[in-house]
Amino acid sequence: MGTSKSNTGGTGGAWTDFKRDATSFAKRGGEQRVAKTLAGYVAAMGGAAAAAAAAGAGSRTGQSLGAFLAGSTGPNGLAGGLEAVGLGRLIGEDRFTVLSELVNEFAGSGSDLEAQAARNALLDVLDEMLPEDDATPLDAVQLDEEAVTDALCRYIAALVYNRAIPVIDERLTRLENPTLAQQRDQELRRYIDALVRLRLQSASPLQVDWRGVGGRDLIDGVLRAVYDQLEEWE
Repeated sequence: MGTSKSNTGGTGGAWTDFKRDATSFAKRGGEQRVAKTLAGYVAAMGGAAAAAAAAGAGSRTGQSLGAFLAGSTGPNGLAGGLEAVGLGRLIGEDRFTVLSELVNEFAGSGSDLEAQAARNALLDVLDEMLPEDDATPLDAVQLDEEAVTDALCRYIAALVYNRAIPVIDERLTRLENPTLAQQRDQELRRYIDALVRLRLQSASPLQVDWRGVGGRDLIDGVLRAVYDQLEEWE
């Protein structure tokens, strides 16, 4: 379910509280326990400001994704998006090649846990967006502002989820009940998704300079707002 089971977090203090809350959520579920568990993660990271600041890889990847999405709203669809980010050479390539190249270009190799969280979040979004078969041309998939906003919401929500999930995932595995673990995992995903969508609902992603300060500010601002909200529930 998560990005990695190798990161069990730190020890002592806020990390101990986070792990205890994660265990309680895994066993009992419920919105309040989701909120408390995620608040525990933010506290373990050193607070909302520190949690947001540590997501640099996620912000940079989000900027590249935003530029691609915005470029895909023209008449050439996803092909236009590739041109907009300097990857026009991928037009006409097979799905696997396009997906792999985009992920590598936007997110790098995922050399640490933060970069891997961003890489996996990006992969989830692009995998749903690209045509399922090579017979469908990229210019047949044209996005509008609503689709761009939705994709950005899914990316940021997946990023928040991926950063917090290793400790929680370990607790879900201990249930030895795959069905229940999946239910808990969906509770967590829905909760994070709702928080992100609330903070992106008034954004105008097609008016943003994704390669400049505006793009970085938008991603950083949403992350900080989400972590601020979670911190209040600690």
